[in-house]
Amino acid sequence: MRNKVNKIFQVSLAPLVKNKILHAPKALFAKNQTSKQALILFTRLPVAGKTKTRLIPYLQEKGARDIHLALLKDFAKLYRNFHRKEKEVKLFLFFSPANLDKVDNDIIDEVYKSVLEQEKKESDQKKWGIKEEITEEEKDGIKEGEKKDIKEGSKEEIKKDIAEIKMLRKLFLDAEFVPQEGEDIFRKMENAFLYTFQEGYSFSYLVGADIPFLTTDSFYKVFSEGRKGKNALGESLDGGYYGIGLQSRVEKSDLDKIFSPGKKRNGRKENMEQNSIGKSESAETEKQEVDIFEYTKTALYATGLPLLLLKKRRDIDDREDIAAYRQLIPYNKALQSSYIGKEILRQSKISIIIPCYKEGDTLSNMEEQLRPYKKQAEILFADGGENHFSGEYKVVPCPKGRSKQMNTAAKVASGDILFFLHCDSILPKGFLEEIREALRKTPVACFGIRFKPSSPLMTICSFISNHRVYDRKVMFGDQGIFLGRELFFQMGGFPDLPLMEDYQFSLNLKSRGIPMGLCKKRLITSERRFSGSFFHKLLIMWKMNRLRARYRKGEDIDALAKEYRDIR
Repeated sequence: MRNKVNKIFQVSLAPLVKNKILHAPKALFAKNQTSKQALILFTRLPVAGKTKTRLIPYLQEKGARDIHLALLKDFAKLYRNFHRKEKEVKLFLFFSPANLDKVDNDIIDEVYKSVLEQEKKESDQKKWGIKEEITEEEKDGIKEGEKKDIKEGSKEEIKKDIAEIKMLRKLFLDAEFVPQEGEDIFRKMENAFLYTFQEGYSFSYLVGADIPFLTTDSFYKVFSEGRKGKNALGESLDGGYYGIGLQSRVEKSDLDKIFSPGKKRNGRKENMEQNSIGKSESAETEKQEVDIFEYTKTALYATGLPLLLLKKRRDIDDREDIAAYRQLIPYNKALQSSYIGKEILRQSKISIIIPCYKEGDTLSNMEEQLRPYKKQAEILFADGGENHFSGEYKVVPCPKGRSKQMNTAAKVASGDILFFLHCDSILPKGFLEEIREALRKTPVACFGIRFKPSSPLMTICSFISNHRVYDRKVMFGDQGIFLGRELFFQMGGFPDLPLMEDYQFSLNLKSRGIPMGLCKKRLITSERRFSGSFFHKLLIMWKMNRLRARYRKGEDIDALAKEYRDIR
């Protein structure tokens, strides 16, 4: 394994230092111990299909890999900020290759040679401005070669590892890269510590890359206490640990105990190696048999050295973790600006829910304008009856009543974000990106509106409606309300009312202190409810305002609903 990796790293930015621990056990502590400290990042290579596998059913292979990469980018940024003050702390990146340990050396040699030749060819072409033209015969030859590689399997897989190693080298310029070695994750972690101790580091802190809320302050604290002779341990929410710091003077026998939590070894620490690629089906049973965190804490206390217990944190393993962090984004500026925060929102699936009843031509117009977005979002029509659909969209049969329709469709929807849209609306360009950007700042939001056709009165009406979101914290349904699915169901969905379900929903949000946002882009809505002359429109607006005031005073909603129908 070491020889394989050494060959790959010849095309990287710096030479690889061989992991010597398993092959020089008598020299483990040969070097004099110093005040130097080591930060160990334990990770897999971010190869699509090989990392974050528990997220693959939800985000697909590339999406899961992009989550992993975003976490690594955040860690690289964190380390650069930390290293500006803590110059004596050296970063070691202990990685687990996705494919290199499964193939023969002769295949690695062949791929390594082809990679170097291709890089030299591309460099020469760029240097001399040569544009390569490929003949049809060459194309056929390439296709045949690709088919052969795919059939053999190994070569293409090795190239993926090479690409990711080179990418990580650029991301972690100051790091020393070392391949993980050991029969299981615990032996691999133990060997990582032994390696840094042999290199003369007096204290080493090992962490995984899947914790979004690691901070420079937490690193300062760990290494400050490490200089005072303390070990460290940080508990993860799932019962394992995300970080462990050890003094080099810990006895070898104690190290063996620390990294030997029983026979069951498929808990949290397997996830740390693989960046949360998943527990076995019996993980819950195993967790009951061996509590990884409690076992390790007890073993650390048994060393006789003082122990620093760190703040409990949540890692990113599965869809539930992604959802939890998505809900935190509007409330946390650091998460808003982080790579992982942006990546979570970028990959958030949006479900567009359109309640409809007797819509006629309005329905066909909505279907037409949503056609370009069929692959970018989930589209559901909540059918209250007497509608004629084209058959190209998902239709959810619902009991009549706008709140019932939207709530029923929301239960069927699979999106992370629920966007409730009236059927007579015209969407602005880039509305999906606008939704994601708005939810980066607030947990619930809506679009501003303008009416079509426009008139001075309706312009004033749209201004009042838009300003109402900021002034009174009230959103109306024709503005296109959207929010995370978790928050929607936590709120109990739209109130089951024959009228003003959107108004009451806003009041419910307001009562819980949940902030609301307004998009810069405008959604065009029909003025069909405001028919007639200028004075008639004004009268309708006044009556609707009075209906809301009477509703707030507690008047019977069914009676108000009847008056609303009469007004329209």
